[in-house]
Amino acid sequence: MRQFVYTAELPGLKKLVQVKELPFDRFKHLIKLLTNDNNETITSFLDDMLNDLCIDIDDVYNCSFLDKLILILTIRSICIAPTLELTVTCPKTDKTFNSVIHISDVIQQLRELNLPDDIYCTTKEYNNGSLIIDLGMPNTICIHEKNVSSLTTVIRKITLNGKDVTNIKEDITDRLPLNIMKDIKEYILYFYKHLHNVNLISIPSPYDPVNTTIDIPLNLFTNSVIEFIKICFKRNLLSIYELEYCLLNRLQLDYELVKTSTPAELNVYINLLRAEEKEREAAEKKNNLNLP
Repeated sequence: MRQFVYTAELPGLKKLVQVKELPFDRFKHLIKLLTNDNNETITSFLDDMLNDLCIDIDDVYNCSFLDKLILILTIRSICIAPTLELTVTCPKTDKTFNSVIHISDVIQQLRELNLPDDIYCTTKEYNNGSLIIDLGMPNTICIHEKNVSSLTTVIRKITLNGKDVTNIKEDITDRLPLNIMKDIKEYILYFYKHLHNVNLISIPSPYDPVNTTIDIPLNLFTNSVIEFIKICFKRNLLSIYELEYCLLNRLQLDYELVKTSTPAELNVYINLLRAEEKEREAAEKKNNLNLP
């Protein structure tokens, strides 16, 4: 039987791609990594997850961070829940309030940025074409501290005398002449210019809705992107084990079914159980009232 898939529209690749469902066992593994809170291992896991779930992308690892972010948020919306419930603190009053974010709104905003094509890739040629450098949007959702100041994050490909030498771009970058370094820095400024005012979410404070908003910017260099992803997926690890225990022991579902279902599907079973228990409690209460 053909596996169920859904779609995501990616502005970088300029196409609609098919995505498989996120199974519960992989989701549980992600929650463990989020609990450990190591950005490098989380980023690696998410890359591998996209590689497994995205059917018709030749090289997911090399996709722009924006396309990856859209894919990750689409998976979150479809396979876990379409909304994100937050408890937010107003920076002006220190009072807390609840807010609900629709993940589809964030995805739509990212798709409609209408960035120029040369943001995703621009090619520079030097020495009569013997050195070709493709600059473009970084392909990582998290720039690790050791690479924050490195120009290599925007170098997508280096071709030297017809040979692809991207795998040693760190060594090559250290020896690039000033005119090439200038071009790379100009691209970084160009990249920053188009994205520095973009927020993933902006939540107005009910205590000061005109002047105070709580923003999470679309900024790779402050790691706000990976932090937002962590907020979207993070759960209490114990609650995941409690859910699994309830499904296997109280509902007596087959382990293979639990392992391969999406978290959203498993929540349907839990909600049915809760509704059934509520009806039973109401019936028992009614019977007790009717006792002589």
